[in-house]
Order: sequence, then structure tokens, then C-alpha cells
Amino acid sequence: MTKSSPEPTKTPPRSSPEVAYESTPISSPRSLKQLSIFFLGASLFLVSTSVTRRAIHRRHLRNIPKLFEANTNPHEHFSPTADAIQALNLATMNVVSLGVMAIGGTLWAFDISGLSEMQRALRSRLGYQGFDASPSNVNSNRERTLEISILEKRKEAESSKKA
Repeated sequence: MTKSSPEPTKTPPRSSPEVAYESTPISSPRSLKQLSIFFLGASLFLVSTSVTRRAIHRRHLRNIPKLFEANTNPHEHFSPTADAIQALNLATMNVVSLGVMAIGGTLWAFDISGLSEMQRALRSRLGYQGFDASPSNVNSNRERTLEISILEKRKEAESSKKA
């Protein structure tokens, strides 16, 4: 009995692995531009939060009576209009800064770098590719679809006659 040595099998040359999803690296200028919008919103949110905290603290200090001062009228500097305007300004500042931060994060997450890219992505997702097409393209597309529908109806009519 002779042992036979296994024959070496030839392996095909390896090809480069296919990438399922190719994204831009985080250090690319495109990604840094997108992240800068997010960080702008985050810094605005920090500033607006600190301004809001400072305004609340000043209002609280204003209501505390000073030493050896009568506390029979603690709300001496009360102005409903000024308080309402200040509250509206602070709330608007907080919401706008949070919105900028959310929009910047969303644009970075979906890899959208500008308004034109966002329009293209949204229109392709909703199926509005020909929404702003020129009238000549729209007319030629209508004519083509009309021809196709007429030909399909003729084929259906012929097949129903044969059957």
C-alpha cells in the first residue's frame, strides 16, 4: 500500500472584497463641514442655556429682600410685559439653537452636505424626479407614456379578440 500524497489544489486569485456601503471618512473635509454645523448648534445651545440660567438666577436674587429691608412688598420690580418678553426671547434662543444642532446632526448622519443634495435625496425618496423639469421634457415624457399606454391597450384588445 502506497500512500498517495494529496495533490495541491490551485486556488483562484483573490479579488478585493466588495464594500457593501461606502461612506466618507470622519476626517474628510465634507464630513468636517457637516459636523461643524452640529458643533455650531451645540455651542449655541450651551450659550443659550447659560444665558437662561443666568437670567433665572438674577430673577431669583431680585426677589430676595436685602438685609434690614422691609419685606412687605417683595415684588417691587415686577413687570409682566418685560418678564413675558424675556421668557419669549430665552425660549426662542433655546429652540433655535437646539434646532440647528438637530439639523446639523441629521445632515451628518445622512451624509448630506448641502441644500441641493438634500433636495435630490428627498425628491428621489418621494418620487418627485420630474417635479421641476422643463416643459419640453415633460411634454415628451407625456407623449411617450401616452404612446405606451395606447400600444398596451391595443395588445390587450387583440388578445381578448383571439381568446
